[in-house]
Order: sequence, then structure tokens, then C-alpha cells
Amino acid sequence: MNSIYLKIIVESIVFVSGVIGAALEHHPNNGIDRAKFIVSILAIIGAFFSFLVINDVSSPLIDRKADYSAVILSTDEPMNIEYRISTSGDEWLKYKKPIRLKDNAIVYARSRVLWYTSEPVYRDVYVAENGLVYFSGVEKPGDTIVDIKANYNYEDFVINKNAGNHYVGYEIKKNDIKVVGTDLKGNEKEITEFTYSPDILKNGRNDIEVEYSITEDISIKTHLYVNGEKPAMIKIEAKYRGDNIYLDSMLDTSDFDVVGTYEDGTVEQLQEYSISSEEIKEGKNKIVIISGDLSDIVEITAIDRESIMEIEAEPNNCIADANDIETNIKYSGKLDEYDDIDYYRLQIKQKGKLIIKFTHPKIDDDQDFWMASLLAQEDDVRGSVTANGENFETSSSPIRIMPGTYYIKVEAAYSHSEEKYIIAVLFEEEDDSTENEPNDDIIQATEITPDKEYIGNLTNQDDIDYYKFSIDDKRKIWVDFSHDKTNTTNTLWKVSLFDDSDGSLLDFNSIGTTAKITSDSIRIPAGNYYIRIENDYWSDLDYTFCIRSQQEGDDSETEDNGDYDVATKIDVGSSITGNLQSENDVDFYRFDLQDTVSIRVAFTHQRIDNGAVFWRYELYSMEDAYSINNNEDESTIEINGNSPENVISSWNLLPAGTYYLKVYSSYFDNSDYKISLNYL
Repeated sequence: MNSIYLKIIVESIVFVSGVIGAALEHHPNNGIDRAKFIVSILAIIGAFFSFLVINDVSSPLIDRKADYSAVILSTDEPMNIEYRISTSGDEWLKYKKPIRLKDNAIVYARSRVLWYTSEPVYRDVYVAENGLVYFSGVEKPGDTIVDIKANYNYEDFVINKNAGNHYVGYEIKKNDIKVVGTDLKGNEKEITEFTYSPDILKNGRNDIEVEYSITEDISIKTHLYVNGEKPAMIKIEAKYRGDNIYLDSMLDTSDFDVVGTYEDGTVEQLQEYSISSEEIKEGKNKIVIISGDLSDIVEITAIDRESIMEIEAEPNNCIADANDIETNIKYSGKLDEYDDIDYYRLQIKQKGKLIIKFTHPKIDDDQDFWMASLLAQEDDVRGSVTANGENFETSSSPIRIMPGTYYIKVEAAYSHSEEKYIIAVLFEEEDDSTENEPNDDIIQATEITPDKEYIGNLTNQDDIDYYKFSIDDKRKIWVDFSHDKTNTTNTLWKVSLFDDSDGSLLDFNSIGTTAKITSDSIRIPAGNYYIRIENDYWSDLDYTFCIRSQQEGDDSETEDNGDYDVATKIDVGSSITGNLQSENDVDFYRFDLQDTVSIRVAFTHQRIDNGAVFWRYELYSMEDAYSINNNEDESTIEINGNSPENVISSWNLLPAGTYYLKVYSSYFDNSDYKISLNYL
């Protein structure tokens, strides 16, 4: 109930009760007419009600709709509102909806409760030509802004000047936008106090909202559309990264630093460009760097390696005094006496493969006179070469190294010679598809990714290479391994796959005459795994390998399942695929029976043109140590290579319980098999 009505009722009851009580108390038989007495009492009550209500009925508020279209009236308490308009006479009308005016007028308003009204209030209202209403005082119809328009001040690109404010990423400034407002009289004037958003241009059409505030609660908005463009590149500049280049070198895009200058003044390093030639010729080479329609010329003068000969600078007989040298340059030195040592220092900036080439005058003596070693530090030997008298030119095995500082140490070997020697450190840059040395143990293992080829080599007969990879789900894995063919049947590489427990999961060997080999496949769960490559008969040839992987679902075995406690679960009515990973591998599968039932097992395999037994399987129960005979009284079911692809065996009335299928080999074959388990 309206609070003002509630107040009237409560106070009326209290007052009437008091008056009647007093009247009755003081009403003797004094001859006063009872009817006149009652009328007097009611008059007093009515006068009090009038005073009470008039003092509690609040005047309405005269306001205007947010869109300026009409006058609205409101009160704090729900009550009737009446109004009259100065141009329409003195009649008070009941307010039902917003009041629309055609001409300037005074609007009067009052509130009503029962037959009581509030004090009237009024406001002067102006009506503009477009029908919008405005109040006197702060707002004057002629000066009020009723519409705004916004334009974007585009700037064209000027060479060597940051301009072009329509490019992607440009932060819009306020002076980029011109806003013009129109008042009620149709006059236009520039608006400087406005806001806008967003302020960073994106590619394509940008919708910029511009807003002008008339009052705290009322504003006018418009939309400004700006096309954001990617700035065009107007110039490229290229520079050769190296210091010297040699006649036998080849160029590629990684040999250059190329930057592009864009219309908006920004400069960026370019990744996509081409070069006019990869071959270096004698003398000056003009290499054209091309990106789109733009180009730049880089002049490179080629140097003949054979024409360069540097001489050692003594003293250099300790690592601190080592001579600084460059790769692929020849240096001449001499060991003055048996205890003399020559040290050279070189900086390697990229990962790559290094070979030490050592030459000297031919000596009629097959003793070893020199030994040249590559050091990462004083006692960290990464590789070496020994030169005897008769072999005037000797090279080390390839040594893979990471960026860093390295040293060449030249010393006397078994015997000493005062002949001059020439040493060159030949270096070839490589990418991340090669091993990272040192990787001689699990801790230093090179990180690799399945299904990507990698290259490595065993630097010496004691070298071992470790690689590490991870898989996130169960997968079927096998290894492709290849190398240059060499005329020996000796085992040159031994390859092992194992997990964190260091238990071997897969082993195979590669001989010299077999250039390519694919290992058997195994199924392994998610986890970390390692590849170890070592020699039997050593070779420094590069090898290439790839861990091939194939995702497996729930319908395949989970290794290691080589015993009862790790058996792979299979449900009756389903199938599962597995394979024997080696001749010693055993696969166990477990299933549960809730009641006494009969079952059938179908064993499916690829046919092999061989009558030997390649698979055997047996059925065991949890309680019994011996295999259970099938309906044909067989305790072991044998699968020949040339047997039907689908071999079925049945067992009648097996009691409820847990059972195991054990699969193992006689003659080994790595092919997949499938077991289907169903009720009879």
C-alpha cells in the first residue's frame, strides 16, 4: 500500500478515536443538540485531514525525455499527477503519458491524493523547429547541438617522413579527427570536446565511435569509418654477413641480413627473399637480393683459399697464448723441439661439422710425428688426428660441435720432426637435424622428435651417441636407419631403444653392406625414451635415422605386457591387436567371466609362405597353473605361417573367474596379429 495513504488511515483512526472519546467523556445532558455536536466533531476531523494531507503530498518533478521529444512528469511516491498547459486554458488534466508540445508554453503540474493536491510547480518549455523540447536556463534552443558529423584527416606518405595515418597499427590522434556540430537553427560549428574509440587501427574497415556530451546524462554519437591498410615496402637494403668468402663456397639466403623500409617509416628484418645466384665466381660477385618488385645489390669479392697462408706467431705454447685463427684457412707452423706445443683458438658461431686437415712434406719414415687435437677446454678432447711421415695429408673424422670457443693443439707424437706443417680447420654449418655433441650419456642426450630424420656419427671408436624423445600417448614405434654403403659385412652400428628404467625394448644392428634397414616394430605407452647408437666395428661415416610412430587406440596391446600382472585387458565381444617384439617376447591378455559360459577365440594374422609355427597361444585361469584344453583337447594352439588367416578355437562351459591368453613365438615374426574374443 502507498505509504502516504497508510499514514492518512492510521493517523485518522487515532485522531477520530481521540475526539470521540473526549466528546463522550465531556457530554453531560447540558441541552446541546446531539446532531450539532456530531457535525462539529466531523468538521474538526475534516480540517485536520486537510492539514495533514496537504503537508504530506509532494509536488511532481517536471523533466524531459532523453531524446528531447516530450515532457515527462514523475513523483517519488506513486500518486496521481495532474497538469495544465498555459496555451490550452486553466483545465487540469490527468497525466497518463509524456506530453508532446507544438509551441512554446508553460507546463504546470501537481500531485493528487484523494481530494488533496500538492503545491503546483511549473517550467518554461521551448519547442524547436524539429519538435524537440528544451527548458529555459542553461539550454537555449538555438545554440543546442542536435547532430554531429566526423571526418578523418588522411595524410599521404612522404618519403623520409613518418606519415600516412591510415596504416595498420597507427594510434589515432585527436587532431586526426574533425567533428562538426549542427545546432537547432541549422548552423554548423567545430566541436573540439569529444571522445572516440577504438584508437589503434586494424587491417580492413575500422568503426570509430565519436561521442559529444551535451550534459552529464545526454550525448550525441556518430560513426567514423577508417580503412586500415598494411604499409607497402618501398626499399630493401642487404648486407653480406660474413667477412670473407671463398671460391668453393655456395651462398644461400641465410648469408645475408636484409631489412625493408615501409611507407609508414618502419624498418623490419626480412625473412622472405631470394638471391640471384648461389655460386661464387672468382673476383667480384654482384648478388641481387630480391623481395617482390624491390631489389638491392651486394658486392662480394671471392678469395681463393689456396692463395691464403697464415703463419703461427710464437709464443703459442700454452692455451692462454693461443693464436686466433679462422675456419677454412690454412695456417703454417713448426714444432721447434719435441716438447714444443702450438695452440690455436677459433670461435664457432653456428652448430656444425668440423674436420682437422693436416699436411706436411713427405718423410721417408712411417712413424707418427704430429698429433692435432680439438679441445673444448684444456683437458676436454673432442677429436684428433695423427700424422705419420709417409702420409703427407691426413684428416680427422668429422667432429660435430655446438657454438663456442675451441682450441687446436698441435704436439709431437711418437717422434719429432722440424719440418713445417700446414693445418686447416674445415667447418660446415648444420641445422637442428644433426646430433648435438657431446651426447655420450643419457644426461647429455640430444633431444629429438618422432617422425623427423636426424644425422650423427661416431667420432671415434669410444664414442657413443644418445638421443631422447617423448610421446604423449600409446604408439607403435619402429626405426629407419641408413648410411652410405661400404664394402664390409661387419656390424658398424648397434642401435638400442630403451626407457627410463634402462631396460632394452628394441635392438638391431646395421652392417656396412646394408645401406638401409627398418627395425621391428614395438608398441609403447606414453613416456620418455632413448636411442643409443654405438659401434662394434668402428666407422666414422655419417648415419641417418628416424623414429617412425603410429598412434594406437584402446584396441591394441599395451607393452610391457610380458607377464600375468601386467596383462593387457580385453573384454569378451571385442578385438585387440598386438605383435611379438622379439623372439623372446611374450604377450599376456586378461579377461573376466561373470557366469559359466562358452567362449570362442579367433586368431587373425598375415599369411607367411612358410609352414613353420610362428605363434602359439594358451588359455589359463587365475586358479590353475596349467593351460586349459580347448574343445579339440589342445592345450596349446599353434599358428603356422601358411595356416588360414583366421584360426578359431573354442572352450565350453568355463566357470566364472579371471582368465589369461598367453601369446608367444616359435619362429619369430614381427607382423601384427589380432585376437577376437566372443561368446559361443
